[in-house]
Amino acid sequence: MKSIASALVALFILTGICAFRTGENNKASDGNQNGRSGVAVIMTGAAARIPQEAALLEELDNRGLFKDVVFISGVSSGALNSVMLNAVLSGKLSWEEYRNILFGLKNSDIFTQGQKKIPVNSAPERELFRRIVEDGLGYETIGDLPFTTAISFTHLQELGVKKNVYRMCSRKINPESDTTLSLVDIMMASSAFPVAFPPVRIKNARTIPDVEYVDGGVGEDHVPYHALLQFEKFKGKGVDKVYIISRKCDSIPEVSEELMNLGINDRGIFDRLGISLDEILEKGIIKRLKAYASEAPELASRTFVWMPDFKADFLMFDFSNLQEQYEMTSQWARINEPIPLADFFLAAEKKAR
Repeated sequence: MKSIASALVALFILTGICAFRTGENNKASDGNQNGRSGVAVIMTGAAARIPQEAALLEELDNRGLFKDVVFISGVSSGALNSVMLNAVLSGKLSWEEYRNILFGLKNSDIFTQGQKKIPVNSAPERELFRRIVEDGLGYETIGDLPFTTAISFTHLQELGVKKNVYRMCSRKINPESDTTLSLVDIMMASSAFPVAFPPVRIKNARTIPDVEYVDGGVGEDHVPYHALLQFEKFKGKGVDKVYIISRKCDSIPEVSEELMNLGINDRGIFDRLGISLDEILEKGIIKRLKAYASEAPELASRTFVWMPDFKADFLMFDFSNLQEQYEMTSQWARINEPIPLADFFLAAEKKAR
């Protein structure tokens, strides 16, 4: 009896030690102990680099990290990935089906350029969204999305005022959200990159001004985290983990190449001036991430950033190589991990030196 009792005591102690260690390892993801629960996914704009974000999302899902998603937000092509993530996580679409959609796209499915001037004609993009989102997935309004999802857009004439971004959500988490508005209209507005693509008017707008809107990333939603803060306030409870997903930032000036792809020949003037759209956008991402860390310090330690880092460069408005981007990003993602926000800042500072 004495030996049995000793064995039970030893087993109890061993179990306690294992439980303690497990608790320490999982402390950051234990929503029950800290009053937080669920995963939030935030996506920046990516334009034609949309498959890079999609590949990262698929890898996170394959790792089982999307089992408790409670909030999604996106801007520009990140908004498009937000809609498709809704479809995948709810079982309406498989990753393979989404890959096939992306791999089959070409520039003419997004825009046409007939008069060698910008903005281009984005009518093909609207038809693509209508066919996939409305006809294929059955998402006619933003309220049809199964997950709480926010999509950002802005009005250019309001960029100088405090309220310059509207975050339209599938649930009424803020004053401007109207769940009855057309999801295609909202996607078109959010993906209307200024100058290159025409602004978009949203039909039946009642909670926002009846004006033309463009990509919310040109406002303060370059990283669309504000809607997450609104969601937490609305729910009265915080999320436990945040993944911020973005695309690779190229390191060489390619504005002239971008214009050429849109049908405009500037004879290489912008590239000779050393103007880099990617450098501007990358600085915008870092600036907004620092603002996020300052505004939501309790979330900073729970936030992970994932941006692919490989040698190949891809134009922002060239939709002819989406399969190559997806496969290259997938290969990179399989051997890399999302980076804690604090480590991302350290890496960014080191790169800037």
